[in-house]
Amino acid sequence: MHLEFAIARRHIIAVALESSSAFFGQTMMSHTAPHPASATSTESIAMPAPKTKFIAFLTAIGAIVLIGSEIWLAALSTIWAVDGFFDLAALGDLIMIALIAPIALWATWMTAKLAISAEMNPENAD
Repeated sequence: MHLEFAIARRHIIAVALESSSAFFGQTMMSHTAPHPASATSTESIAMPAPKTKFIAFLTAIGAIVLIGSEIWLAALSTIWAVDGFFDLAALGDLIMIALIAPIALWATWMTAKLAISAEMNPENAD
């Protein structure tokens, strides 16, 4: 007999199941799932206001800063690692920067372009 745990009114209880469980295939439920509160409630739930362009732009800026910082951190750490591995001089560092910086700049630009277009798309509105 296998045991699984169920949550019932803030308490965790052990539930005995038949020979099938989550580890061995189809899971048998010991009790029926409750209906969502919105289906049984008679209260009207206020719909959230549609996302304004300003809020969408701020969301896009947050994604750009997050992903852009990761891009530039990876670029700088690559330059640092190659410099340490090959023991490059100042000229080698400049060559590595000239090779990696345009790629990081392009990746940041594409991230900004895609994030803004995705957030401004009405199909993505919350």
